[in-house]
Formats: sequence, C-alpha cells, structure tokens
Amino acid sequence: MHWSLAIAKEIVERRKEKKHVVATGITPSGDIHVGNLREIIIADAVHSALINMDVDARLIYIADTFDPLRRRYSFLPEKYETHVGKPLSEIPDPEGCHSCYADHFLLPFLDSLDDLDIKIEIFRADEMYKSGMYVDVIKEAISRRENLARIIEQVSRRRVPVEWTPFNPLCDACGRITSAVVKGYDLNKQEVYYECECGNKDVASFRGGGKLAWRVDWAARWKILGVTIEPFGKDHAAPGGSYDTGKRISSEIYNYGAPYPIPFEHILLKTKEEEGTEAKVTAMSSSRGTNIPVHEMLEAVPPEILKHVISRVRPDKHIEFDPSLPLLHLIDEYERKIRGIGRGVAGKIPFRHFIALVQIARGDFSELLEVIKRSGYDVREEDEEEIKEIEKKAKYVESWLRRYAPPSVKFEVQLVLPTEEIKNLTDAQKYALMLLAQELIEGMNLSASDWHNKIYEVASAANMEAKEIFKAIYIALLKKPSGPRAGWLLASLDTEFLRERFEAAGEA
Repeated sequence: MHWSLAIAKEIVERRKEKKHVVATGITPSGDIHVGNLREIIIADAVHSALINMDVDARLIYIADTFDPLRRRYSFLPEKYETHVGKPLSEIPDPEGCHSCYADHFLLPFLDSLDDLDIKIEIFRADEMYKSGMYVDVIKEAISRRENLARIIEQVSRRRVPVEWTPFNPLCDACGRITSAVVKGYDLNKQEVYYECECGNKDVASFRGGGKLAWRVDWAARWKILGVTIEPFGKDHAAPGGSYDTGKRISSEIYNYGAPYPIPFEHILLKTKEEEGTEAKVTAMSSSRGTNIPVHEMLEAVPPEILKHVISRVRPDKHIEFDPSLPLLHLIDEYERKIRGIGRGVAGKIPFRHFIALVQIARGDFSELLEVIKRSGYDVREEDEEEIKEIEKKAKYVESWLRRYAPPSVKFEVQLVLPTEEIKNLTDAQKYALMLLAQELIEGMNLSASDWHNKIYEVASAANMEAKEIFKAIYIALLKKPSGPRAGWLLASLDTEFLRERFEAAGEA
C-alpha cells in the first residue's frame, strides 16, 4: 500500500468531515525549488488518494505573497536594501519581467505545477487580505490580544513583548510591514492606529493595510479556507513549534479544529564539485541559493520522473537528492518497473541509451534520427507526433548533460584517430581492433547484443581478456578508456566509420 493511501485511510477514520480541504503553501522569496516541491507532492498524493476513495476533497495552495522581504539576499542587487521589510507583492521584480517580486518566483513555479499535472486552486495572500477575507479573523485576534499572547508564551515558552499585537500594519510612508506598532484600534471602522519607526503615524485598514503575525495567520487561514489536512516541514512540528501554537490558537481563539498534520522530512541537495571529490549534502534554501528551481529541473527530466523521485519515499524519511548519476539510476528504475519515458519510439529507448545517442549525434537532430535507426529502432519520420516525442526527450537529455551529468557519463566520438592515446595500446589490443575491422563488411548492421558477442569471440580468438578489447575500443573511438555500454555505442555508429577507425588503430 502506498503511503498516501495509508494516510488517507487514517484521515477518514479519525476525522468526521464530509468534505476535506488539503492545503499547502510557500513564500515566494526566491526560486521555488525541488525541496519545496515535496510539500505539494505530498498534498497532491493524499488528495488523489482521497478522491480515489470517493471522498469529497479540494487541493489548495496559498502563496504567501504578503510576507515581507526578510533581508537582501545574495542574488539581489544592493538597491534592494531599501525594500527589506516590504511585502513581496509590493516590491518590483528584480529582473523587470513580472509585475512584482512575488510573481517573478511564483509564476514559473505555477507553470511547473501544470507540467507536473498537479491541479490545484491558487490563493494569493495579498489578494486575500485586500479582498477582506481576513477582516473577521483580524478583529477576533485584535480583540483577544491578551489570550493570544498567553497561548504563544505557554506553548513556545518565550516572552511576548508588552507592545506586541497580532496585527502588523503596513506603513503608508515607508512601505514596510515590519516596523510599525499598533497604538489603538476601532473594530467598527475595521482599522488600527499605528506609529512606524520611520516616524509616520497613520491609520491602517483591516483590508490590506497589514497582516497577522505568522503563527496567528496560519491558524486564521485554516478557519477562512476550511483546511482539514496540511503537510509541513518537521521543524514546524517540533514541540512548542508553530503547529502546536496554531492548534491552540485555532481551537481557543477561532473555535476551529486544527487540520490533520502531515510532517515531513526535508529534501537535501547532494552534490560534488568534481569527479572523485566527496559529495556535499546541504539543506535546500531559496534565500541562500543552495537549490535547484523546479522549472530548471523539469528542463532536464520529465515531470513523471521528478514526481517519482519524491513520491516513492515516505514523508517521514528524508531524501538526498543528487541530480547526477544517482538520478540516472532512479530513471533506470522507473523505466524498468513502471514504463518508458515518452510515446512511440522515444518510449522504447532507455533514457541512459538516449544519453549516448544524443552525444553521438553532436546536436544534429537529423543525425540523431539516423543514429536511432542504426541502433535498431524503426523511426517513422512522416509521423510528426513521434518526431516531436524524440525531440522532446533529446532536449531533456541535452539539459541533463549540460547541467548535471558527471564526467564519467560524458563523451565525444572523435572525428579523427586519437594517435597519442592509441600509442599506449598493446600489440594485442591493436590486433583485436584489426580483427574487429575484418569482421565488418559494407552494409552490415549489428545489434548491441551482436556486438557484445562479437567482442567476446574476438577476445577468444586473440587469447586475451575482453575487458582489454573494450578499453581499446573506447580509446579508439572516444579518446578515453571507458564510456557507455559498448554494444549500444557500436550499434549506433556507422559500420564503415567503425571499420576504417579500427583498421587505422590496428595499424598505428
């Protein structure tokens, strides 16, 4: 039983709601990355499990676009120091391509959700506040400030400042939502009176003139949106943490039962600078730039692979995400156990083999089609859909090779004989290459398995180990002692080219 179904069954057994709302959300303060995606995929998996059980359920996403910019992150220009403390929805896009800072990072992520076939209702926090959705919960929070302070102190075991209020006004002068203090309020007029560090004294409306403090905001949105289920990082689930606080606030202030919690372990990014060095494992972070944006990852692997990598692991287990060779192993597993990537011919060619074919073709799509044919696959060039699928898979491979492939996977078929490297071959290896050349006749097309068998036949005839012939083949063709599976490589190359190359290597 998949973990999502087990969780869905437990929810149905423990909670009596007839309709469920599964919520997830992220602050778009920087690139929304693969680590962030785990929350959405968990929510989507549980939502799908509920739907499959004929349970009425919605899946919603709250973009925390009204959160402040906490500091000037390393990827921002110096002028953004003046925007620290302002809501993300009210700050200009750092690259000028979207209407605001929040959209610059949010919209590419929402496009990625479409690619991942995750159907989700989107709520933007700034729009929720400005539309008045928060008015009633703000009034309740302000009128019960002492109770809120007591709950926060009891649960978190930290003192709440005397001047603290649950509402953070948005200063009309400096534009910050972090520097003003409420000095009074009028619930009937739905507004607070504030003084800001910048010297401004003014009035802020409950409709977009500020926002609730984080722990209060979280509980308030449960009530507003009817949230019954929510996954969140394990740090929020720590004793005395934000979920414990939110649960008390939700129950005692808003008279609403807290949603069923699904705490999850984080995805850690595992990388190494170069082959042979020890891998580094770091927490993914938008603000520190130690991450892989979802939209970037989806340029290198198909959506079904990214979903598989995350959904295959239970939420309570951490994931070490290594986009290089370990990811390729997971793609192998997916193709072996689930299905091929792509439709038609593209779906029949293993991703790992496609990596070799693309490199042999050297970026020439017409040549790629010829290489695929030589590999034994029947390509119908008149079938536009089939050609589009091949082109699509080739783009994934090219992007993965450019961004994440380790040196051991990369190769380049040498257009001329690598004479210096050939000098290091033994006479026996050169003789074996000459025997292979003599076996090839014009028009011959050997399959990968045929090539594999022929190499062992030559090894037996030359009375030498097959591994020495494999090494000689790679050096003659790639100028390096190793490469992709030899059978695949040889089957993909032109027979006449191979005959001439092996003859030249044997005679060198």
